[in-house]
Amino acid sequence: MKKRIARSKGQAVARAILDMDWQWSAQFGDIGLNDLNYSDLFSRMWVEQEDYFAKTALYDFMPGVSRRTAVRYVQELIDAGWLLETTSTEDRRIRQVRLAESIEERLEQFLAYVHQRFGELE
Repeated sequence: MKKRIARSKGQAVARAILDMDWQWSAQFGDIGLNDLNYSDLFSRMWVEQEDYFAKTALYDFMPGVSRRTAVRYVQELIDAGWLLETTSTEDRRIRQVRLAESIEERLEQFLAYVHQRFGELE
């Protein structure tokens, strides 16, 4: 049986989600990364706590776009310097990617805002 949420609580959650989306645009829009698919990618990279990811693994971190589009987005991020790409020391065929420090800083500011904003719902 599904638990229903009171309309006022549901509206508060919806407002928080809209505020979160707005904050993403405010935090990343000035560098052209206001598309929420970048939020999926960066958040997944940040939460996994890996130093580097295989480049091909990143495409699955963007479920809202086709694989072809994800490949293009990741390459554009690398070309712009928002993701840093190196060759694996274990296997030179594998390209490893990590977040640039400037993106990590913006992402942490965004996450702090979201944590505070959703904390207001309790």
